Amino acid sequence: MRHKWLAISLTLTFGMVFSTSAAAQDQGAARGNLGGIVYDASKASVPGAQVTITGPIGSLSQSTTDQGTFLFSTLIPGIYSVKVQKPGFKVASVKSAEVQINKTTSIEVILETGQVTETVEVSAATVTVDTSTSAVTADISDTFFQNIPVQRGVANLFYLSPGAVDGIQTGGNNPSISGSSGLENSYVADGVSINDPAFGGLGVWARSYGALGSGINQSFVKEVQIKTGGFEPQYGHASGGIVQIVTKSGSTKTHGEVGGYFHPLGMQTTPLNADDPQFGRVNLFGRYLGNATYEGDAELGGYVPIGKLRDHLFYFGNFNPSVNNQYVAPAVGSGLFTAYNGQLQRTKTSYDYAGKLTFKINDRHTVESSVFGDPSHTNNVPWATLNASDKTVNSKWDYGTRNWAARYDGTLTSTWLIDGAFTWSWNHFSEKPLADITQIFDESGLFKAGTFTAQGFGFLEPYDSNTRSIAFDTSKTYHFLGQHTFSIGYNWQFPIYDDSTSFSGGKFALPATNASGGDPGYGAATNPTVAGKMTDASLVLEPISSVSNSSGCTLCPYMADSVGGGNPIQVVLVQSRGRFDGGVTKSSGKYHAGYVNDSWALGKRVTVNLGLRWEQQRLVGNQLNKLFNDMWSPRIGFVLDPKGDRKTKFYANYGRYAFILPLDAAVRALSAEDDVLGAYWAPSSKTTGCPAGTPAGAPCILTDSSGNPDYANMFKPSSSTLLNSASGGIGNAVTVGLSGGEPFQPGIRMEYTDEYVAGFQHEFRGGLVFGVRYIDRRLKRVIEDEGGISVEQFNALANNGGGLNYFIGNPNSKSDVFVNPNEQTFGGVDETQSACAANGGKPLGAFDCALLTAEQNPSAANAAALVALGFPSSCIDTHNAPTPYVAPNVANTFGTVLGSACFPAVNTGTWTDSSGNLLSDCTNLAQSKQAGNCAAFGGE
Repeated sequence: MRHKWLAISLTLTFGMVFSTSAAAQDQGAARGNLGGIVYDASKASVPGAQVTITGPIGSLSQSTTDQGTFLFSTLIPGIYSVKVQKPGFKVASVKSAEVQINKTTSIEVILETGQVTETVEVSAATVTVDTSTSAVTADISDTFFQNIPVQRGVANLFYLSPGAVDGIQTGGNNPSISGSSGLENSYVADGVSINDPAFGGLGVWARSYGALGSGINQSFVKEVQIKTGGFEPQYGHASGGIVQIVTKSGSTKTHGEVGGYFHPLGMQTTPLNADDPQFGRVNLFGRYLGNATYEGDAELGGYVPIGKLRDHLFYFGNFNPSVNNQYVAPAVGSGLFTAYNGQLQRTKTSYDYAGKLTFKINDRHTVESSVFGDPSHTNNVPWATLNASDKTVNSKWDYGTRNWAARYDGTLTSTWLIDGAFTWSWNHFSEKPLADITQIFDESGLFKAGTFTAQGFGFLEPYDSNTRSIAFDTSKTYHFLGQHTFSIGYNWQFPIYDDSTSFSGGKFALPATNASGGDPGYGAATNPTVAGKMTDASLVLEPISSVSNSSGCTLCPYMADSVGGGNPIQVVLVQSRGRFDGGVTKSSGKYHAGYVNDSWALGKRVTVNLGLRWEQQRLVGNQLNKLFNDMWSPRIGFVLDPKGDRKTKFYANYGRYAFILPLDAAVRALSAEDDVLGAYWAPSSKTTGCPAGTPAGAPCILTDSSGNPDYANMFKPSSSTLLNSASGGIGNAVTVGLSGGEPFQPGIRMEYTDEYVAGFQHEFRGGLVFGVRYIDRRLKRVIEDEGGISVEQFNALANNGGGLNYFIGNPNSKSDVFVNPNEQTFGGVDETQSACAANGGKPLGAFDCALLTAEQNPSAANAAALVALGFPSSCIDTHNAPTPYVAPNVANTFGTVLGSACFPAVNTGTWTDSSGNLLSDCTNLAQSKQAGNCAAFGGE
């Protein structure tokens, strides 16, 4: 059925002949158009009139058609003058007509009878209702935003568009557009995608801090176009909004500007904070007091005054340094509050730059190249927390972007346009702690005083990424039952994301034995591989009362109860995380998109836009890769101009928008990561000078000269301090997380949203345009983790040492992927009631008693029986219990984990037969009930 629908759509798209105006542009378009119609005094059209326009890089001329119309395509955005002349008429001069990206500025010029030597300056009637499109856009040019009060920063321009609001958790640089997340927008500047490839935000996006910078400065911006709905098929890679930015260019006149901007702290009031005294908060986080911003701006543009280059080569350059100071107060009572006398200043310094060269080959062909970036850094202060004992939580950032675009725009004939572009963008973020020491959170007073950072910075995640892109588009205008503009285009992107994760404090080797010389619980099969691996750590100092199986811990030292003032409490250092596979995850992707569109103007009153977009994405992690192919997205628009005067329009649009997964999905679902998730370490201790109430001979933690815990010397990783499964330690094994990627449901498809738009626009006298519109978006297919049990069941398992098997799929009300159709019928069993030791001596059926006994005391006989049934013998642990984690798929290192060797199906989202051969998907219900013949998992 899906293929039939596609065939019908293609027939409509191609069969209704080709599209509307030569105004068709690609997703990375940086050009606009200027057209119109010439009338005489009686409002009859004037054919054969010479129309000359003069703009930033020179003049162009053409004659009006038989209908009195003219159209200049692929123009650099800006202000143009227009001169119209014909023998028998006075010359008409239009002083100013503004060209904007992706639009055709339309004017009407009336010629007066007279001598051609006479010139009359006229106010051309500019058509402000675009009856050629059903897209919902807001066009914001520098002639507008430079004359209104708006904050500095290009992202502040986005909020001038109706439908764009604060994305809240996505940061001020990433607005929510038409109800979508702020990370679902597409940002394009001069054809360069300036989205972060891993998360989708504007510019740099750090997992710990969110949006940082924008990748482009406002002084370099000529125009911003925000599409909030009704996207044509050339627009994709977003299910939120499309934000297109065009930068300034050189011109036939040299021009420059020097400016400064300031926003001191004294020009604002102190904001309210949750930590303010009137709110009575106990667990404090610190307060934000305000910010101050200082910027400089210098720009220069013009032509190259060398021979013939004067009329062909144009330049523009911009430098925009800025300093942003954020004033904050550390948590009252913390060590930071004392160290900084109650207030500190966080400073971000950016050196934004931009440059563009435009080479006008001739009146029909132009090549341009632009570069821009925002290298930035900060001072060394606490960024991650304001509640810590000392300055060891301080860090310094270095981050920013640099972007390059090369573009060709050509007019092959008056009705045939072509353009192409190559772009390359780079993002990076790095963070350097003031002191490279292991982080320790102190939760010893968790239930009375909360948590604070005792020392150390902790989690670090620097990254480097870059994205290359190639795009090509062409459009052709012709007449057949009206005017058509048929356009076709292709886009390819290759993003790369190298992510590194680590914890401050350096690396140490995982001990092979615990404090009593035994196995820490790595497992017999994996211990030789885990032991000796270099890892780092993030630690939490906890009372043993919050740790399971700790009541017999004689190796856990005592610590004074500084909060409760009672008897000393025993504490332990819990290693909550530590990565031992090298810490670098490399991921990449390949994205292909193509489109066709036909914009058909049926006379002056009706315009129909019919298009189709095709998309494909491949995500590549360091272990696996996943292809999402053949996503077809129809786009249909209808516009009605009741009187044909381009003053009113009713419009409707339907579009399907695919969501392109960011590379963070490849890091999380297609890559391996090996971590220590639960190791228990004895804090450094002494047996003398212990607090009153410490049992005789029992250890107590080291203290400094002030009697406070000596955090700097608290963690000494070695066999003698590893308490897991040790005699007198913690009765829990070390938890080792070996992630080799998550399985995908067979047949998984791209996520998409369906959008329906209806609207009305009318121009009143004086150029006032009134509009109203309705946008309805429905998330029709999602990509999410799926599990076969309820939340309540999962919680019950998690609290009793169990877990959840899950995979990534397209959940919906008809999903049955967790149903096992391979029904097995067992014969009768002996359930004679008798006393059962495993049931506490209470009566239980013989069969149930046998199962319960085997579960509590697995025997070699049980294991042999499992092996006889086909369970791999390598997947029986030393306690005779079956487990999929005993034999992970490894060579000589955990860096090549692919999942579980015990269950190959988990690695690929497929099933295998008893010999390990992959089974194809079942095609019908009858097949699925024949055990071992096909895989019903995900089958339809």
